[in-house]
Amino acid sequence: MRGDFHGIGVFMARKIVGLDIGSHSIKVVVARERLGRIDLQQFYERPVSNGSLQEIIRGIFQEGKIHPDIVVSSVPGNRVSVHYLKIPFSDEAKIVKVIPYEVEGVIPFPLEDMVIDQFILSKGNGAGPEHGSSVCVALIKKETLKDHIDSLKGAYIDPKVIELESLALYHTYTEWYKTEDTVALLDIGASRSNLCIVSKGKPGYVRTFNRGGNGITSTIQDNLGIGFEEAEEKKISTGIILYETTGVEEDDKETVSSVIKKGLDPFITELKQSLHAYEIQYNEPVSKLYIAGGSSRLINIDKFLGNELDLEVEHLSVPNEMLQKLPGVEGAGTLIPTCIGLVLRGAQKKHASGLNFRKGEYFYRKEVKESTGRILYIIAAIIVVILLGSIDFYSRYQDRVARHQQIKSDIRKAYIETFPGTTNIVSENQQLKSAVEELKKKVTALGGGKNRAMGALDLLNTINEKIPKELQVNINDFFMDKSKIRLQGNSDSFENVERLKKELEGITLFKKVDVSEAKLSADQKLVKFRIIIDL
Repeated sequence: MRGDFHGIGVFMARKIVGLDIGSHSIKVVVARERLGRIDLQQFYERPVSNGSLQEIIRGIFQEGKIHPDIVVSSVPGNRVSVHYLKIPFSDEAKIVKVIPYEVEGVIPFPLEDMVIDQFILSKGNGAGPEHGSSVCVALIKKETLKDHIDSLKGAYIDPKVIELESLALYHTYTEWYKTEDTVALLDIGASRSNLCIVSKGKPGYVRTFNRGGNGITSTIQDNLGIGFEEAEEKKISTGIILYETTGVEEDDKETVSSVIKKGLDPFITELKQSLHAYEIQYNEPVSKLYIAGGSSRLINIDKFLGNELDLEVEHLSVPNEMLQKLPGVEGAGTLIPTCIGLVLRGAQKKHASGLNFRKGEYFYRKEVKESTGRILYIIAAIIVVILLGSIDFYSRYQDRVARHQQIKSDIRKAYIETFPGTTNIVSENQQLKSAVEELKKKVTALGGGKNRAMGALDLLNTINEKIPKELQVNINDFFMDKSKIRLQGNSDSFENVERLKKELEGITLFKKVDVSEAKLSADQKLVKFRIIIDL
């Protein structure tokens, strides 16, 4: 297991709430998402017997001063129709279009009364149904969805995501458990339990049983002739005894344990049937069962289920380092995975495996406002970047102008030092050429220009004469030894560098001319080059 969240990256922090509405209690997890990391901040659990649903939820949000950006709730699996389809092509847009026609014949209700969502489990190559795409499709009655949304609005809550309850544990499992094995996830609640079978990291099968901890308590109540609260207390304190006991007190516990096992019989029968049905249909054995939920706290239930199912059973857990800073989580280790799964769903990318029934007329209206806000934020960010870029460009330009002026001043100073008799300087480069020509004539007149090796000045002047005036080339560095000349400079294009090379090859004194380096400058405006000449 890993000990950190890695979700979707965002620029600004978001507060996400996972709202788990069970038949026994309401659970809330508050998390903060920033830059792809989620930190758990608050956890609350309140029994439903303490008031109406709206009052309890309102009380939690007021007590915790919770002002979330995203709320994720879920609807029970027994209120949703789930189907797994094979679609004979892989294009996602086409898959979405044909799904209503595919499910119309398998549901007993008019499609116009349903809200449909789906996600792709695997994409096929489109070569017939047997090689098509696998899709999980879920349908919920609009009336049921409206009741759920309206009940939360009564508590001033507007969920952005409404997930299928059976998939909540799946999101938690895939965050920390990385395996390609086929495993089953079981959330055992008070009045219902959710099963999700995960294969190759995808939820390949979901089912909801209308059985849970309350059924066990009722069995104890009926068999022992006691009240519900006393039966619940005996269930929690006794649990399942896996070994033979002696003594009067132990005999009483053994009796309670036997009744608990009796109460679990229908639940285990349905669970076995579901696991076997999956294994037969997909030819994939389930290697392990992970359990969570309030009724998974029953003493020794993991060992008992393991014996009955002939399967390894383990509690699904969240890393301790994630829970250490979370107040109110003591004793809630089996409850919190479902809530955290809903938080993770709220932080997911759009194309992740999961459902959201906020569709059509029940679309999350704040999404439009949030999208507009994000667009305005992006536009503002672009404007800031452009302004900063313009300021940087202007600063660089001014720096280059200052450097150019400094270089020009240095050249003028060097020229004056070399030719101290000059009083009027208009163009240092042109006047330098004229001065060199004049010196050459004087040397020739004195007989010093014949039958001698050319010096660096002569070669530099020869190179200067060979460069056409229209060729935009600046020589910044000239180095010469007995056998080589190295020129460094810049031009406005690679073509001009190549042309300079060809012009230099036309000088008979040069044996070989090579461009050893040519690359764009940092501002992408000039081409810097180095030419090596063999004498």
